[in-house]
Amino acid sequence: MELRVSRQAENEIVIEITGEDDTLGNLIAKEAMKHPKVVYASYRIPHPLQNRLEIVITVEKGVDIGEVLSEIVTNIKNILADFRKEVESKI
Repeated sequence: MELRVSRQAENEIVIEITGEDDTLGNLIAKEAMKHPKVVYASYRIPHPLQNRLEIVITVEKGVDIGEVLSEIVTNIKNILADFRKEVESKI
């Protein structure tokens, strides 16, 4: 996986990820939309023959987008950790 910020403004960021597909893009976009300070979040795959995706996240004015992004990633990690514990307890 290779990650780069392709565009960043005061309240919007576009992150390009190479080596990933819809699975990661959908996970991040959906979790971002649950965040109370996120106004808009989506992902797209610019071209089906290229192995990359773009994630767009827009936050409310005056909100630190880096902090929000960090909270989104932490929430995903916690969800996956809980899922792992549940699976391990059942197997």
